[in-house]
Amino acid sequence: MRLQGNVALVTGAVDERSIGWGIARALADEGADVAVNDVSRPDELEQRAQEICAKGLRGLAVPGDVTKPDQVEAMVARVAETMGHIDILASNAGIIRWEPFLEITPKNLRAIVDVNLKGNVYLCQATARQMIRQGNGGRIIVTSSVQADLQFPNAPVYGATKHAMHIFVGCLALELAPYNITVNHIGPGWVQSALNDPAPALQTARGIEEQRKAVPLKRDGQPYEMGRAVVYFASSDGDYTTGAFLRVDGGLALGKT
Repeated sequence: MRLQGNVALVTGAVDERSIGWGIARALADEGADVAVNDVSRPDELEQRAQEICAKGLRGLAVPGDVTKPDQVEAMVARVAETMGHIDILASNAGIIRWEPFLEITPKNLRAIVDVNLKGNVYLCQATARQMIRQGNGGRIIVTSSVQADLQFPNAPVYGATKHAMHIFVGCLALELAPYNITVNHIGPGWVQSALNDPAPALQTARGIEEQRKAVPLKRDGQPYEMGRAVVYFASSDGDYTTGAFLRVDGGLALGKT
């Protein structure tokens, strides 16, 4: 229960097979009260919050679009007012569209940049301001990707937004250090999540097997394992870590970076 008494906000957490929900569960298992966010499916989001409450903790559903600054501000304000404070932000909301470079559409380009880049800016900014007002420091953890370091075909815009997190997180770590706010990011590899279900390489049994062979540990990652990495940065174990990138990829990037 290393996070008992802390309040966490986790975005992109509505789906049972999402990294966001894996993060929310891992934080709750360490004693944190958790507010869960997503842009759609409010009934399911409320169900996620009730699952947190079933652990004897406080859970809160806060629907909102991270690409809309006014909704982000309202979401952060509601969590702070309802739960008293925000100590941990897991900025996890993200989208991917698989399409070759020559077929990228303006609509998909705009959507990926809006969520993966602008969404992180709006959410981290609003939450950092709240943490500074509270005066007790805080932890910000961004869900990046192994694609922050690796290049894959058919996802150039997604990869570009994730690579941008290296600079973004580092700059935030420098600017927010005087307020005792640490900023780090995790890099999931191949995770069995709803987000990855449409991946072209995973549409056949052979494709899945080839993907598995590419991972040194010979298996996919689980959303909850990504959550355990977030717990490290959020807990006292990560007190002296800021501006860091932790790949959680089963060794997928080894020999490729």
